[in-house]
Amino acid sequence: MTMRKVLLGFVIILAAVALLAQFILPAIATSAIKAKVVSRLSTDNVDVSMQSAPNVLLAIGDIDKMNIVVHRATIGAVYLRDLTLQGKKVHIDMASFLEDQAVSVSHAEQLSLRGVIGENELRRVLEEKISRLDNVEVRITPDGMTATANTKLFGRKADIALTGKVVEDEGTLFIKMTSLNIKNALIGTAKLDDMFGNIELLKAEKMPMGLKITNIVHQDGEVIIEAERRPDK
Repeated sequence: MTMRKVLLGFVIILAAVALLAQFILPAIATSAIKAKVVSRLSTDNVDVSMQSAPNVLLAIGDIDKMNIVVHRATIGAVYLRDLTLQGKKVHIDMASFLEDQAVSVSHAEQLSLRGVIGENELRRVLEEKISRLDNVEVRITPDGMTATANTKLFGRKADIALTGKVVEDEGTLFIKMTSLNIKNALIGTAKLDDMFGNIELLKAEKMPMGLKITNIVHQDGEVIIEAERRPDK
């Protein structure tokens, strides 16, 4: 009877360890990473899927396949929607994660990001970056973006019209302004193209997980941003 109890206890311990390794620890790791993504991207609408075989590898940061979908996100000064982050053979530095809650990728066979900047998202950026603008309207086409707004100049209402494109230079994402015209009753129409610099959206070092912008596509109503992490050898 005593031996039977010992064997039963041993079986129960093994079952508990298997349950812990296969389900509980991976679930805790996935939940912790999701919480950090929510905080990092200033969002509360995130779907996280991570798979490994065996499943316990998730607990030490080894991910065979990862898919993260964020419906609304903020990175730097840019607002993104429909952001997807996909990866294969990704290793997250769990020591760093446990120490300061940073999702740091130490190795990845494949890691890519795709996000959309819509007209409303660019309008919010202009309202925040250029003070005292009213009635901002933005239109995006395959050729770039145009924006119109109202402001006050010398105490009088002025109409502003600008054109530009979302571009990348050395990893930094910004709006490159190609023209800026201001019109009011006092000065008529003034072309001020050289008086205003570019509008920075995202510094290179703010890109998560070592990702680098690889492609920017303007199309009707939105700008598509794509980024990749160079494969680790």
